Amino acid sequence: MKKPTILDVADTAGVAVGTVSRYLNDQRIRKDNRTRIEQAIADLGYRANTLARAMKTERTNTVGYLVPKFDEFNSGILTQLVRSLRARGYSIVTFHHSDEADAINEALESASSRRIDAIILSGTHEVTEKVQELLTGEQPVIIFNNDVPGVETDKVLVNDEAAAQDAVSRMIDFGHTRIGVVTGDLNGSTGQNRLQGFKKAHEQAGLSVDEELVYVGNWGQLDGYTAMDRFLGMENPPSAVFYSNYLMTIGGLDCLSSNGKQVGKDIDLVTFDDPDMFRLIPPGITAIEQPIEQIARHLTEIVLSRLDGTAPDHPRNIRVNCALKLRGSLGVARKASGKTHEDS
Repeated sequence: MKKPTILDVADTAGVAVGTVSRYLNDQRIRKDNRTRIEQAIADLGYRANTLARAMKTERTNTVGYLVPKFDEFNSGILTQLVRSLRARGYSIVTFHHSDEADAINEALESASSRRIDAIILSGTHEVTEKVQELLTGEQPVIIFNNDVPGVETDKVLVNDEAAAQDAVSRMIDFGHTRIGVVTGDLNGSTGQNRLQGFKKAHEQAGLSVDEELVYVGNWGQLDGYTAMDRFLGMENPPSAVFYSNYLMTIGGLDCLSSNGKQVGKDIDLVTFDDPDMFRLIPPGITAIEQPIEQIARHLTEIVLSRLDGTAPDHPRNIRVNCALKLRGSLGVARKASGKTHEDS
């Protein structure tokens, strides 16, 4: 039989997972909730993770950093974290999990066995149980970039949906009514939110979304190339494309070059993420810039406060805004009507 988890206890007792976590950590909860939890634990034969519970007794001055890939965004966050945490006597151990649930669980298990003091995680909903298990042992887990819904822990996330909606609304303002979108894995909150922002911009403008123009990829360069190739081959291709990350954008730019097309002339392009190269690629790629330093600063503050005991009792959910950098890759429709960026 499957080993009962904290989620099973919460479901059987009819209380929130956070309430069970507080009970397991000897924190104050209502008497009736305590009674129901104790009964559920007895009925299920649940046992808390004693290894995780022991984490607080020995400090190693290390922080785990678990991400799907070391791309420009994650590497930028890592660089900032190393700088800020090293100044406080902490080192960082990195784990690469490729957005695969099994790999994330293995990485989390490895972080536990190495007695890492805290974990910073970009994860998926598929690892909810494992994260909850770690939290019962009072090992801080801070989630960033990609949410793990249902987990009551500290989170630092960007306003993906609002940023995408703003960018696509600007594309519509420039005269585009047929816009393609290349999104990442929709099992994660990042892909979901950026696609939702794309759709909301259309809804706000009174436009319908042509599902033929929605390409679901997996954040890779090949996805971006394949999507653009499909769009260019359509009888009625889009006049602009919104990419949900920079790696897929690079694939799209490669495809345009292979087909003798020029961004900002033959087709417009806007992307989420703004690596330095996008300012240098003619005519400049319009991009959503994520505030890497701000995100890393929040992560550092939360980690240190959790480890020194000064953090509030409740989890913190911090949302940071992004900035849209307008460049020459947005302008095909305006140029056709004789207008320029200066008119926007």
